Amino acid sequence: MTKRRDFLRIASGAGVSACAAAVVPKFARAQSGRSVNVHYIDPSVAGPGDGTLANPFRSWTSVTWAPGHTYLQKRGTTYSGVFQVAASGTALKRITIGAYSKSNGGDDTSKPKPIIILPPAPTTPASGASIAVYKQERDFVTYRHLDIRNSALPEASDAAIIWLGNYCVFENCNVSSNCAGVYIFEKNGATVSGCVLDVIRNGPSFGNQGILVAGNTNMDDIRLLNNVVRHRGGGTVASHGIRCETYNSAAFITRLVIRGNSVSPPPGVDVNPNRRAIGIYLVQGQAATLDKNTVTGMLTGIFINGGDRSYVGNNNCSKNMNFGIHISGLAKSYIIERNTCNYNGGTLTTTYYGRGIELSSADGQGAVSGHTIRYNTCRFNFNYGGPLDNGSEGIGIGVDDGTSKCSVYGNIISNNEGNGIQVYGGGDRAKWTDTGGHTIDSNKMDSNCSFSVLGRRSGGKTPSQFQAHIALAYVYGSPTIVSKNTFSGSTQMGVYTDGTDENITIVGSV
Repeated sequence: MTKRRDFLRIASGAGVSACAAAVVPKFARAQSGRSVNVHYIDPSVAGPGDGTLANPFRSWTSVTWAPGHTYLQKRGTTYSGVFQVAASGTALKRITIGAYSKSNGGDDTSKPKPIIILPPAPTTPASGASIAVYKQERDFVTYRHLDIRNSALPEASDAAIIWLGNYCVFENCNVSSNCAGVYIFEKNGATVSGCVLDVIRNGPSFGNQGILVAGNTNMDDIRLLNNVVRHRGGGTVASHGIRCETYNSAAFITRLVIRGNSVSPPPGVDVNPNRRAIGIYLVQGQAATLDKNTVTGMLTGIFINGGDRSYVGNNNCSKNMNFGIHISGLAKSYIIERNTCNYNGGTLTTTYYGRGIELSSADGQGAVSGHTIRYNTCRFNFNYGGPLDNGSEGIGIGVDDGTSKCSVYGNIISNNEGNGIQVYGGGDRAKWTDTGGHTIDSNKMDSNCSFSVLGRRSGGKTPSQFQAHIALAYVYGSPTIVSKNTFSGSTQMGVYTDGTDENITIVGSV
């Protein structure tokens, strides 16, 4: 009967308060924690607010930063003023900065991003002109769905809107800056993805980058994914779209992924006004991945100096001023495959280079070696003389300056103004003791050497000696095999050798 009376008391409401004490407070604490940890900012409201959804802050300066908290600005609003993150999150309590649009605090990503206009800074961005500055980077912060602008940063090198800390995520944001965009300096685990960066409109005296990953120490697990970098043509000759490098030859960037990015001048501008700006620039990447990127209108599409075992695939590097893809320095054992490198070269730079894919190095024997170059398409690259003005440009694929032991196979190479494939040992036997060991196999070659002349820049029309689908000069040492290539079109020669070559076997090419 006691049990029955207890049941009847609960059923009739007599025991509700006791039950609630056991169950409700835990739920209430969860609800309370969630509301306390989410802060709302709406610059259109009248009062300063308290950060709740019903009474949001009017200004980002009212925010108190704390690990595990979320800060949301209302979509369709514009905030102008200081906005600097003053605390880091932790691995278990990230800080999140984003957007909301609904009356219940939810979001609708189809609506315009909230705009944050940062103030100009008199000398350095430390006064609030940047979100997080050098040596005050914040770790474990996620930034998403923001439109961040500052067109009045000080004229200085590396003046960026944000310096990301360790394990930060910067995603689906717009960045507009007269100087630099997003910087990652000696940090690990950072991701920049799905962003549009409209940057580098400053004068020519200072270097700035759209995205920079750099430092003097090893860096690990950096991901640059599906971003659009619109390079406005400002900055020094070293102001690039995406720049990743270590300043210490003993340090490397490991597990670097650069995928799906687009780098070019802004819409309506075919060629970058900065004639030396490179699209994607990488130094000392160890087993880096660069794939599915598109670069147009820059000096070179992708330039890589140094590092081993990197993957360069499925990129479209066309209509650039010099090279589509250029590998140099102490670089070994890359896979370079399925890239499209067309219409590179021309008159817009003082060097007048023009090549689809180029491998070369001045660093001595074995510096650039062991690469696999396969299934690429290199067409309509321009010969405008090069430094020697001898018709040696407009190359589809160049394997030059001591490069050794490469496999070049299965490529489609056609309608280039110079040779389809050029292998040039460099001519200095003391410096490059072995320039052979190549396999050039099963490439499809059509109508190369469409305009290869001496003295082109001065109006020359005399055909140069570079009139072959495949040309080999100063190739000696380890055996080189040229086999099973297919030649078509009116090109004068299938394979050219210059008489200095040793250990070259040519078989089965038609």
